Amino acid sequence: MEHPSIKALRKIRILHEGYNMSIIEHPDHKNHYLATIRDKHNTSEFDYPTIENVVYLVHLDTSFQVLESKQLKEPPRKKYESFTTGLEDCRLITDSMMTGVLLDNSEHWVPEMCLCYFNRHEHEINKIVVFNTNVKDDEPKPEKNWLVLTRNNNKFFMLYSYDPLRVMSVDIDSGDSHLIHFQKIFNLENCDVHGGAAIHLEKERKFLAVVRIVNNNNYMFSMWLLLNEQYKLQGMSTGFLFSEPDNTTPRYEMCMSLLEKNGVLFASVSLDDKELYIYEFSLEAILEETSYYK
Repeated sequence: MEHPSIKALRKIRILHEGYNMSIIEHPDHKNHYLATIRDKHNTSEFDYPTIENVVYLVHLDTSFQVLESKQLKEPPRKKYESFTTGLEDCRLITDSMMTGVLLDNSEHWVPEMCLCYFNRHEHEINKIVVFNTNVKDDEPKPEKNWLVLTRNNNKFFMLYSYDPLRVMSVDIDSGDSHLIHFQKIFNLENCDVHGGAAIHLEKERKFLAVVRIVNNNNYMFSMWLLLNEQYKLQGMSTGFLFSEPDNTTPRYEMCMSLLEKNGVLFASVSLDDKELYIYEFSLEAILEETSYYK
């Protein structure tokens, strides 16, 4: 289900092992980029953990080619038995701060969102602050794809879930969070809506997010959502695929990051947890194909 008007202008292959890449503009080199990339290694077939996650901090040039890549080292911390260990699915906020997910941080085998402070020159994570969701006990499952929309000196304002749409404020120092916006926007049967990436469009004074629609754990397609600065839904695209499907089955797609420069939207997308690409879109075309609510 791909909308013809929102096809990518082009795509660029990232020649690096791993998947789930996030990008920001590099603070020291004009038109270069700073990225994180997740990789994993099988540790054991029979004992937990079976998978160890690794996070690389990567310097990309103007063409998104790799100039330098080094592993980010985690600080010492207590780890609990889990099927996977180590930080995963990191999303850069600044050149010293990123969100991530931990599955080995408690004995409950549930994902926990966290904020990581790191030194990009030493390639070390110095501090990890775990988020406290403060959601009701009847929450069906914890969310692990919180997306930063904006921030002030003390708090992040983050997309927490999509069906229903919930926005949380998160204290930067303590990780304590509170619900600040709730809206029912989907009417889907037997489908889940998972987070991907979001960006604040300063000129338009709106937030653009891309989400994934999943049916029985099978990826179906992605959609663009447009929110105003009060977090209310303003528009929604039709479903689309970043890549051409193999036969009739869509490849598993995960967009982790959005970046806008001069009217071009750059989306970092993993395919089947194996290949990394940058897809370039016309921001104007995406906004034109988003159905605005009256």
